[in-house]
Amino acid sequence: MNNSKIVLENFGTEDSKESYLQKQKGELTQIVEAINRVEATEDWKKLKSLLLDGVVKTLEKQLLSESNKPEIATPELYRLQGQLAWAKKYADLKKMSEFFKQQIENIKNQINEKNPRDGAL
Repeated sequence: MNNSKIVLENFGTEDSKESYLQKQKGELTQIVEAINRVEATEDWKKLKSLLLDGVVKTLEKQLLSESNKPEIATPELYRLQGQLAWAKKYADLKKMSEFFKQQIENIKNQINEKNPRDGAL
């Protein structure tokens, strides 16, 4: 039996796409709520001050230093860029929360495009 046809047939329906979007929206909402609760704790504030504050600045300095060398080590430059991107994304929970809120808005827009409330088709 070829199960791939069953999956493809079921995924093509509007209801399954909408239910998938609703599920994604629910999961992202839970993520945002959890991030907001974690950010409000004293433990997060302590961890952030001891571990994460200054990481972005340190990585930016290292990246600048590496890029100013006469012979640039491309792998090292890429490694630092990746670490900097990670630090910017995860060190600030407010930014992360806003990113997920934007994803929720995008999903809401996709759902509303399929189901306009004003009756227009």
